Amino acid sequence: MKIPVCVIDKRAFWRDCLTLCLTSSSANLAAIGYDTIEDWLEASSHAPPAIILLCATSEEGTARAIQSGLDRILASVPDARVVIVSDVDNPVTMVSALERGARGFLTMSLSLEVVIEAIRIVNVGGTFVPASGLLSARQGFTAPVDHQAAALEGRPHFTERQLAIIACVRRGEPNKIIAHKLNMTESTVKVHIRNIMRKIKAKNRTEVAFLTNELQLPGETQND
Repeated sequence: MKIPVCVIDKRAFWRDCLTLCLTSSSANLAAIGYDTIEDWLEASSHAPPAIILLCATSEEGTARAIQSGLDRILASVPDARVVIVSDVDNPVTMVSALERGARGFLTMSLSLEVVIEAIRIVNVGGTFVPASGLLSARQGFTAPVDHQAAALEGRPHFTERQLAIIACVRRGEPNKIIAHKLNMTESTVKVHIRNIMRKIKAKNRTEVAFLTNELQLPGETQND
């Protein structure tokens, strides 16, 4: 029996691409796309309860999806397994989603293979969040981190991967070199840089380097 997956996203192109990729994969998934939660609720059948991929972008949009969209789904179908899909990789946001009943959190920097494995984990009763989110959450909530980034009051929290990318940006390295050094794709590097820029309200890479100048990054000394 195929695993039913519902993709809820107002962006038709992204929704259709994700639905097609999941359905055409060898993972035995049956994906259907919906524009809104209301469209999904009006569908003829929700049995057996599907895995719902609730997609959102930006900090504001993701918070809205978690606070109202997630509640709306679970109030209507309590045993629905909802996974938030977002371009936000803030561990605080991930924890908030899980606390409100989400069964997982996927960032848009993940590969399709990882997304499929996450769906499989949720399907058998598990919960999935990116490893980077777990590490950052543990550092942010249970112990002080060893960088000035978390120690400086008022500074946004950066993941380990984001700190590594910031160090590369400050050295003027292009995305292709950063991707090679950190073993990721250029598109993933771009997503991380966008998230970094959003967190510190930077308009370009030069501002990223300038606005993070006070950070003491791993591997750097005070005189670097």
